[in-house]
Amino acid sequence: MSDKKQANAKSILRYVDIYISSAALIVLIAITFLGVIARYCIGSPFGWTEEMQAFLIVWVVFSAAGAAFRTGNHSAIDIVYVSVPKKAHKVLDVLIAVISILVLCYLAYTTVIYLNLFMATGRKTSVLQIPYIFIYSIVLLSCVLQIINFVMVNILGKWDESVDLIEENKLTGSEFSGTDDK
Repeated sequence: MSDKKQANAKSILRYVDIYISSAALIVLIAITFLGVIARYCIGSPFGWTEEMQAFLIVWVVFSAAGAAFRTGNHSAIDIVYVSVPKKAHKVLDVLIAVISILVLCYLAYTTVIYLNLFMATGRKTSVLQIPYIFIYSIVLLSCVLQIINFVMVNILGKWDESVDLIEENKLTGSEFSGTDDK
């Protein structure tokens, strides 16, 4: 494979979460717009829009979670982190990494249990008959992508432009502590 094709393939794999969430968000907006038009202009709402919106919201949220790890945009309450001495930051970083990965592994584990239940029962949505296993499979993929992104950025220090984005967006803590470190 040529270098250019290999670079394109890496880019696609690296940002697959953003592509999935963007596509789901675009479809969600389009369906919502069509639902509004059908309800208020035509006077006859589509019965399936609410079901699709719920499905797409799950896909938008969970497919974008890995990108949030990669760019440092997950919500964080860092009052403890900024209040301890800088020497303790390494210990807290390890603790945060272990807890984050364990929580994501547990979420993946419980998701597999639910996916097996959905597969065994053949449960589908009421209007569009979309299998629940398809709707919630994104949660398992999201957990895997979040763990990969977390490890790559926070532990291995890979994906340098992502680390640069994190550094640009990182709060110093002075916004909360009332001190000015600048």
